[in-house]
Amino acid sequence: MQNFKEDFPIFKNNSNLIFLDSTSSTQKPLYVIEGICNYLSTQYSNIHRGLYDIAIQSEKIYFDSKQKVADFLWTQDLKEIIYTYNSNYALNIIAQTLRLNKALQPWDKVLVSIVEHHSNIVPWLILKEEIGIELEFIKITENFEIDFEDFEKKYDEKVKVIALTHVSNVTGQIFDLEKIGALKREDTLFIVDASQSFPHFQPKVKDINCDFLFFTAHKVMADSGLWVIWGRRELLEKYKPIFSWGGAINEVKEQCFKSGALPFKFEPGTPNVSWALSLLKALEYIEQIWWYQKIEQIEAELIEYSLDEFKKRPYLKLIWSKESENRVWVFWFYIEGVHALDIADVMAEHNICIRAGQHCTEPFMDYLWISSSARMSLYIYNSKDDIKSFFEVLDANFNI
Repeated sequence: MQNFKEDFPIFKNNSNLIFLDSTSSTQKPLYVIEGICNYLSTQYSNIHRGLYDIAIQSEKIYFDSKQKVADFLWTQDLKEIIYTYNSNYALNIIAQTLRLNKALQPWDKVLVSIVEHHSNIVPWLILKEEIGIELEFIKITENFEIDFEDFEKKYDEKVKVIALTHVSNVTGQIFDLEKIGALKREDTLFIVDASQSFPHFQPKVKDINCDFLFFTAHKVMADSGLWVIWGRRELLEKYKPIFSWGGAINEVKEQCFKSGALPFKFEPGTPNVSWALSLLKALEYIEQIWWYQKIEQIEAELIEYSLDEFKKRPYLKLIWSKESENRVWVFWFYIEGVHALDIADVMAEHNICIRAGQHCTEPFMDYLWISSSARMSLYIYNSKDDIKSFFEVLDANFNI
């Protein structure tokens, strides 16, 4: 298996580092880092109104980044791509835009799954407080898949929004969202959180039949701070934005203003071209290493290896679907009588990075009666040696 670790400077600068927290954020390859440094050194400028060379070059970078995202999502229309700041901000923009445009009104219902990240729960709870919508949770099966029987029971005429994660950030389970898209009525908006799917495979918006999809750049080897919203063009053209200033408007008079065209009307203020460039370079890097097929190939091998190692250790309580297929390389576990923070602390002493706590999935953990848990997650720079070291530390400290 090719050693991609050599492409990531952080491992050269931290020779003993074993990074097993990529579900939280991925490390950055040299190709991305050099791309950002070169841009800031040679081409940096504000965009949209500059007529000088570096402004034109920066403008091209910004739109090239969006076109690359559109191509990865199989939509091709870069005007459907909106850049914003983080996942909570992205979904709050979507939720508040639906409120402003009366696509959600009192007593309307939003359906989410019980496994959702807080970022796909709290914005709807805010609307529950503000205008009196209802929020209902879809159950999951014993294999941690969507319970479609429960979905169909709860998908009544009051449901105006279905908002689901594509991949759970704790179980790693890939949800069958194409089936949801096939069941969706015309009076329902379908919103997809692709934060944990986009780093691993292509979420094709037309196949899913969703209306909005969002993901974060830093989980796919780009810089922190950039979040991507894809929206169906006819909806973006129809909806008024909740914020408006700068390039988001075309005209301002003393008592009125006119919003700009897509995608600018949803991007108020100065765009961060460096972030956009970092995502462009990250996606180019994926293309260079043989597209997503290489990621999926490495992922399948390390999933099998990790699951086999977990099975050998009864003291480790792995929460998973009992299947190695239809999942990504995220491993959620606990040890009875041991707090997850203590597990993470011991790992940190050995320069192994994992995540501990509730992983922003408190309703799901309450649903499973789990108070704290640990999460080990992988990416293309990991190897069997990393996984072996992880289990050796667990055995030495907790297999009592």
